[in-house]
Amino acid sequence: MKIWIDFINTPQVTFFVPFIKEFKNDHHEILLTCRDSGNTIDLLNQHELSHNVIGTRVGKGIIQKSLFFPRRLFILYLFIRKHNPDIAASQSSFYQPIVARLLRIPCLYTNDNEHAKGNIFGFLFATKVFLPLALRNEKFTQRWPLKSKLSFYPSVKEAIYLSQFSNLFSLVAGTKDKIYFRPEPWSAQYYNGPINFFDDILLKLSEDYKLIVLPRDKNQAEHYKQEKFSRLIVAQKPLNLFDIVKDCMLFIGAGGSMTREMAVMGISVISIYQSELLCVDKYLVDKGLMIINPDITYEGIKTFLDSGFRYKKEMSALTEGEQSYILIKNLIYNLKHE
Repeated sequence: MKIWIDFINTPQVTFFVPFIKEFKNDHHEILLTCRDSGNTIDLLNQHELSHNVIGTRVGKGIIQKSLFFPRRLFILYLFIRKHNPDIAASQSSFYQPIVARLLRIPCLYTNDNEHAKGNIFGFLFATKVFLPLALRNEKFTQRWPLKSKLSFYPSVKEAIYLSQFSNLFSLVAGTKDKIYFRPEPWSAQYYNGPINFFDDILLKLSEDYKLIVLPRDKNQAEHYKQEKFSRLIVAQKPLNLFDIVKDCMLFIGAGGSMTREMAVMGISVISIYQSELLCVDKYLVDKGLMIINPDITYEGIKTFLDSGFRYKKEMSALTEGEQSYILIKNLIYNLKHE
């Protein structure tokens, strides 16, 4: 069986890595396509995954995105028609469900961001839709045609793939001496908050702590390479989870999958996300795995660190993640019979 997976952003790669490994072990053929966005290509190369780049980078502007969408859709359609996969699956690709419907390929669509406008394409055109249980009370889940094809998985998507990397957890304990910072998603359609709002606090923190910035793309990397940020360490390429977890005493994230990854792992996490909160983030707060404080100050962070406070490891999110992994794998395999 040939399984097609389409990536349009960096976190989707990590999500599918354990699935791809298992699909290959089961002797299935894997067809990977991606858009050049964030660190997507770098991460695919890091995992030594053969892929096909369909579509160049695009800015945040509505006009740019509007022009780019149909162009990539057309090129992707021509490419997939030629390669003829049996089934399709994606985490948040707004293109794949449309192409799959046009070519009559059974398609699974998942997403954990209820504010993403592109969800409409997945909800309308995918064969099956799988969302986090945290979204079950949202009104849109009761609308046709989504309701007829929708099911839910427990926990958050980050717990799904992290549940497959058990060797990570031996690194959580031990001496930690670094703060990691993940900036806000500048170019994301769903983000309408300020940018570079945390720079002054980063400058102060860098005087007292080892601080590593994990840029989302080349533009952010260039911003933090300015002379005034000389005390910061800017990651030159995507760091894997092993690199971060082994020495991270605090993770400060302006939203996104990496922030939730650290929370699920039991690392102390402060989210400073400035836009409308996601249901999956509320789930982690309720679990006691993450603090959300978009207005936190330098003094507040220093007090937090000086208190020596660390989160207890909450295993239920990972246990549910393991259950969800099995559910998604079976859904993908069963698409062949749809």
